Amino acid sequence: MDRRPRTKRSTRALKLKLYETPPAQATVPGQAEALPVFRLVDPPEEYDRDGDRMAAGALQLPPGQVDVPLYWDHGHQDPSAAGRFPVGRARIWWEGGEPLMSPLFDGIGEVSQLCAAKVKARTLDACSIGYLTLSARPNDRGGEDVQQAELVEVSITGIGAKRSARRLKSMATPEEVQQTFEQMAKDIAETKAMVAEVKALVAKLAPAAEETKSEGGEEGEGAAEGEDAVTKYFRDLVTKKK
Repeated sequence: MDRRPRTKRSTRALKLKLYETPPAQATVPGQAEALPVFRLVDPPEEYDRDGDRMAAGALQLPPGQVDVPLYWDHGHQDPSAAGRFPVGRARIWWEGGEPLMSPLFDGIGEVSQLCAAKVKARTLDACSIGYLTLSARPNDRGGEDVQQAELVEVSITGIGAKRSARRLKSMATPEEVQQTFEQMAKDIAETKAMVAEVKALVAKLAPAAEETKSEGGEEGEGAAEGEDAVTKYFRDLVTKKK
Protein backbone atom coordinates (compact mmCIF):
# COMPACT_ATOMS: atom_id res chain seq x y z
CA MET A 1 0.00 0.00 0.00
CA ASP A 2 1.04 3.60 -0.59
CA ARG A 3 2.56 4.90 2.67
CA ARG A 4 2.89 8.54 1.70
CA PRO A 5 0.76 11.06 3.68
CA ARG A 6 -2.94 10.96 2.83
CA THR A 7 -2.86 14.64 1.94
CA LYS A 8 -0.53 13.78 -0.93
CA ARG A 9 -1.71 10.35 -1.99
CA SER A 10 -3.69 7.43 -0.66
CA THR A 11 -3.87 3.83 -1.74
CA ARG A 12 -7.02 1.78 -1.36
CA ALA A 13 -7.18 -1.94 -2.03
CA LEU A 14 -10.03 -4.32 -2.68
CA LYS A 15 -11.17 -7.78 -3.45
CA LEU A 16 -12.85 -8.86 -6.52
CA LYS A 17 -16.86 -10.17 -7.75
CA LEU A 18 -17.66 -11.43 -11.63
CA TYR A 19 -19.69 -8.47 -14.52
CA GLU A 20 -19.62 -7.11 -17.97
CA THR A 21 -16.56 -6.34 -20.04
CA PRO A 22 -15.54 -2.74 -20.75
CA PRO A 23 -17.89 -1.30 -23.37
CA ALA A 24 -15.17 0.00 -25.69
CA GLN A 25 -12.74 -2.92 -25.63
CA ALA A 26 -13.73 -6.48 -24.75
CA THR A 27 -10.39 -7.99 -25.67
CA VAL A 28 -6.86 -6.81 -26.40
CA PRO A 29 -4.57 -7.89 -29.27
CA GLY A 30 -3.33 -11.43 -28.71
CA GLN A 31 -5.91 -12.06 -26.00
CA ALA A 32 -8.88 -14.18 -27.07
CA GLU A 33 -10.61 -14.27 -23.71
CA ALA A 34 -12.82 -11.59 -22.25
CA LEU A 35 -11.21 -9.35 -19.68
CA PRO A 36 -11.75 -9.76 -15.94
CA VAL A 37 -13.52 -6.90 -14.22
CA PHE A 38 -12.71 -5.38 -10.84
CA ARG A 39 -14.73 -3.09 -8.60
CA LEU A 40 -12.59 -0.16 -7.41
CA VAL A 41 -14.42 1.18 -4.35
CA ASP A 42 -16.57 0.00 -1.46
CA PRO A 43 -20.14 1.21 -0.95
CA PRO A 44 -19.89 4.77 0.42
CA GLU A 45 -21.20 3.82 3.88
CA GLU A 46 -18.51 1.16 4.46
CA TYR A 47 -15.21 1.84 6.24
CA ASP A 48 -12.12 0.12 4.85
CA ARG A 49 -9.39 -1.43 6.99
CA ASP A 50 -7.73 1.97 7.31
CA GLY A 51 -10.92 3.53 8.66
CA ASP A 52 -11.50 5.51 5.45
CA ARG A 53 -14.61 5.90 3.33
CA MET A 54 -15.08 7.21 -0.19
CA ALA A 55 -18.24 9.10 -1.09
CA ALA A 56 -20.28 8.04 -4.10
CA GLY A 57 -18.87 9.66 -7.24
CA ALA A 58 -15.74 10.86 -5.45
CA LEU A 59 -13.24 8.94 -7.59
CA GLN A 60 -12.57 10.48 -11.00
CA LEU A 61 -10.07 10.03 -13.82
CA PRO A 62 -7.77 12.83 -14.93
CA PRO A 63 -9.48 14.81 -17.73
CA GLY A 64 -9.34 13.09 -21.11
CA GLN A 65 -8.07 9.73 -19.79
CA VAL A 66 -9.79 6.35 -20.02
CA ASP A 67 -7.01 4.33 -18.38
CA VAL A 68 -4.19 4.64 -15.86
CA PRO A 69 -0.94 2.72 -15.25
CA LEU A 70 -1.38 -0.82 -13.92
CA TYR A 71 1.21 -2.10 -11.43
CA TRP A 72 1.88 -5.24 -9.44
CA ASP A 73 1.53 -4.28 -5.75
CA HIS A 74 2.36 -0.60 -6.28
CA GLY A 75 5.66 -1.41 -7.97
CA HIS A 76 6.25 2.28 -8.65
CA GLN A 77 7.50 2.44 -5.05
CA ASP A 78 10.04 -0.35 -5.65
CA PRO A 79 13.62 0.92 -5.22
CA SER A 80 14.80 -1.15 -8.18
CA ALA A 81 14.28 0.33 -11.63
CA ALA A 82 12.77 -2.92 -12.98
CA GLY A 83 10.11 -2.97 -10.29
CA ARG A 84 8.96 0.55 -11.07
CA PHE A 85 7.78 -0.32 -14.58
CA PRO A 86 3.99 -0.79 -15.03
CA VAL A 87 2.78 -4.26 -16.04
CA GLY A 88 0.11 -2.76 -18.31
CA ARG A 89 -2.81 -0.33 -18.27
CA ALA A 90 -5.97 -0.32 -16.16
CA ARG A 91 -9.03 0.43 -18.33
CA ILE A 92 -11.58 2.44 -16.30
CA TRP A 93 -15.29 2.98 -16.89
CA TRP A 94 -18.44 3.59 -14.87
CA GLU A 95 -21.57 1.49 -14.63
CA GLY A 96 -24.48 2.65 -12.51
CA GLY A 97 -22.23 5.34 -11.09
CA GLU A 98 -19.69 2.76 -9.89
CA PRO A 99 -16.08 2.84 -11.14
CA LEU A 100 -14.94 -0.48 -12.64
CA MET A 101 -11.58 -1.64 -14.00
CA SER A 102 -10.20 -4.25 -16.37
CA PRO A 103 -6.46 -4.99 -16.37
CA LEU A 104 -4.75 -4.86 -19.76
CA PHE A 105 -1.43 -6.65 -19.23
CA ASP A 106 1.22 -5.83 -21.84
CA GLY A 107 2.99 -9.19 -21.37
CA ILE A 108 6.39 -7.50 -21.49
CA GLY A 109 8.71 -8.97 -18.89
CA GLU A 110 8.37 -11.73 -16.34
CA VAL A 111 6.42 -9.68 -13.77
CA SER A 112 3.67 -8.73 -16.25
CA GLN A 113 3.36 -12.30 -17.54
CA LEU A 114 3.31 -13.82 -14.06
CA CYS A 115 0.79 -11.31 -12.74
CA ALA A 116 -1.50 -11.86 -15.73
CA ALA A 117 -1.32 -15.64 -15.28
CA LYS A 118 -2.20 -15.43 -11.60
CA VAL A 119 -5.14 -13.12 -12.29
CA LYS A 120 -6.39 -15.56 -14.92
CA ALA A 121 -6.06 -18.43 -12.45
CA ARG A 122 -7.86 -16.30 -9.80
CA THR A 123 -4.93 -16.71 -7.45
CA LEU A 124 -4.79 -12.92 -7.32
CA ASP A 125 -8.31 -11.57 -6.81
CA ALA A 126 -7.69 -8.14 -5.30
CA CYS A 127 -6.63 -4.75 -6.53
CA SER A 128 -5.63 -1.47 -4.92
CA ILE A 129 -5.97 2.11 -6.12
CA GLY A 130 -3.56 5.01 -5.79
CA TYR A 131 -5.23 8.42 -5.84
CA LEU A 132 -4.68 12.07 -5.05
CA THR A 133 -7.07 13.29 -2.37
CA LEU A 134 -8.57 16.58 -3.50
CA SER A 135 -11.21 16.96 -0.79
CA ALA A 136 -11.75 15.03 2.46
CA ARG A 137 -12.75 15.41 6.10
CA PRO A 138 -11.88 13.40 9.24
CA ASN A 139 -14.34 10.72 10.38
CA ASP A 140 -15.09 9.05 13.73
CA ARG A 141 -12.89 6.03 12.91
CA GLY A 142 -9.69 8.04 12.82
CA GLY A 143 -9.62 7.95 9.03
CA GLU A 144 -11.04 10.28 6.42
CA ASP A 145 -14.18 10.55 4.35
CA VAL A 146 -12.98 11.30 0.84
CA GLN A 147 -15.26 13.66 -1.06
CA GLN A 148 -13.19 14.12 -4.21
CA ALA A 149 -10.16 12.20 -5.52
CA GLU A 150 -8.20 11.77 -8.74
CA LEU A 151 -7.26 8.21 -9.71
CA VAL A 152 -3.61 7.97 -10.74
CA GLU A 153 -2.87 4.21 -10.72
CA VAL A 154 -4.31 0.76 -10.06
CA SER A 155 -2.36 -2.20 -8.70
CA ILE A 156 -3.05 -5.90 -8.64
CA THR A 157 -2.30 -7.03 -5.09
CA GLY A 158 -2.67 -9.98 -2.75
CA ILE A 159 -4.74 -8.52 0.10
CA GLY A 160 -7.15 -5.63 -0.25
CA ALA A 161 -8.26 -3.05 2.27
CA LYS A 162 -11.85 -3.04 1.01
CA ARG A 163 -13.77 -5.93 2.54
CA SER A 164 -16.99 -5.96 0.51
CA ALA A 165 -15.69 -5.13 -2.98
CA ARG A 166 -15.16 -8.33 -4.97
CA ARG A 167 -14.44 -9.38 -8.51
CA LEU A 168 -17.33 -8.96 -10.87
CA LYS A 169 -18.67 -11.31 -13.55
CA SER A 170 -16.58 -11.61 -16.70
CA MET A 171 -18.10 -12.50 -20.06
CA ALA A 172 -18.19 -16.24 -20.71
CA THR A 173 -15.81 -17.65 -23.30
CA PRO A 174 -17.17 -19.86 -26.15
CA GLU A 175 -15.76 -22.89 -24.32
CA GLU A 176 -17.64 -21.97 -21.13
CA VAL A 177 -20.89 -21.49 -23.09
CA GLN A 178 -20.44 -24.90 -24.72
CA GLN A 179 -19.78 -26.52 -21.35
CA THR A 180 -22.94 -24.91 -19.97
CA PHE A 181 -25.10 -26.30 -22.79
CA GLU A 182 -23.53 -29.75 -22.46
CA GLN A 183 -24.27 -29.76 -18.72
CA MET A 184 -27.86 -28.67 -19.39
CA ALA A 185 -28.32 -31.54 -21.87
CA LYS A 186 -26.89 -33.99 -19.34
CA ASP A 187 -29.24 -32.70 -16.62
CA ILE A 188 -32.27 -33.03 -18.93
CA ALA A 189 -31.33 -36.60 -19.86
CA GLU A 190 -30.95 -37.52 -16.17
CA THR A 191 -34.34 -35.99 -15.39
CA LYS A 192 -36.03 -37.94 -18.18
CA ALA A 193 -34.47 -41.18 -16.91
CA MET A 194 -35.70 -40.43 -13.40
CA VAL A 195 -39.26 -39.80 -14.66
CA ALA A 196 -39.21 -43.09 -16.57
CA GLU A 197 -38.15 -44.95 -13.40
CA VAL A 198 -40.99 -43.35 -11.41
CA LYS A 199 -43.53 -44.30 -14.10
CA ALA A 200 -42.29 -47.89 -14.08
CA LEU A 201 -42.55 -48.05 -10.28
CA VAL A 202 -46.11 -46.68 -10.32
CA ALA A 203 -47.07 -49.24 -12.98
CA LYS A 204 -45.85 -52.06 -10.72
CA LEU A 205 -47.63 -50.74 -7.64
CA ALA A 206 -50.91 -49.98 -9.42
CA PRO A 207 -52.02 -52.87 -11.73
CA ALA A 208 -54.56 -52.24 -14.47
CA ALA A 209 -58.12 -51.62 -13.32
CA GLU A 210 -59.49 -54.81 -14.87
CA GLU A 211 -57.09 -56.92 -12.76
CA THR A 212 -58.70 -55.61 -9.56
CA LYS A 213 -62.11 -57.05 -10.37
CA SER A 214 -63.34 -60.09 -8.39
CA GLU A 215 -63.93 -63.55 -9.91
CA GLY A 216 -67.62 -62.80 -10.23
CA GLY A 217 -66.92 -59.80 -12.44
CA GLU A 218 -67.54 -57.36 -9.60
CA GLU A 219 -64.92 -54.86 -8.49
CA GLY A 220 -63.09 -55.57 -5.23
CA GLU A 221 -64.61 -54.65 -1.90
CA GLY A 222 -64.91 -50.94 -1.37
CA ALA A 223 -64.15 -49.97 -4.96
CA ALA A 224 -66.11 -46.95 -6.13
CA GLU A 225 -67.78 -46.84 -9.52
CA GLY A 226 -65.38 -45.58 -12.18
CA GLU A 227 -62.44 -45.67 -9.76
CA ASP A 228 -59.08 -46.24 -11.47
CA ALA A 229 -56.45 -48.62 -10.16
CA VAL A 230 -54.06 -45.93 -8.87
CA THR A 231 -56.76 -44.17 -6.84
CA LYS A 232 -57.97 -47.48 -5.39
CA TYR A 233 -54.41 -48.50 -4.51
CA PHE A 234 -53.73 -45.40 -2.46
CA ARG A 235 -57.24 -45.42 -0.93
CA ASP A 236 -56.66 -48.94 0.35
CA LEU A 237 -53.48 -47.73 2.10
CA VAL A 238 -55.50 -45.47 4.43
CA THR A 239 -55.33 -46.78 7.98
CA LYS A 240 -58.78 -47.46 9.39
CA LYS A 241 -59.72 -46.76 12.97
CA LYS A 242 -60.19 -49.81 15.17
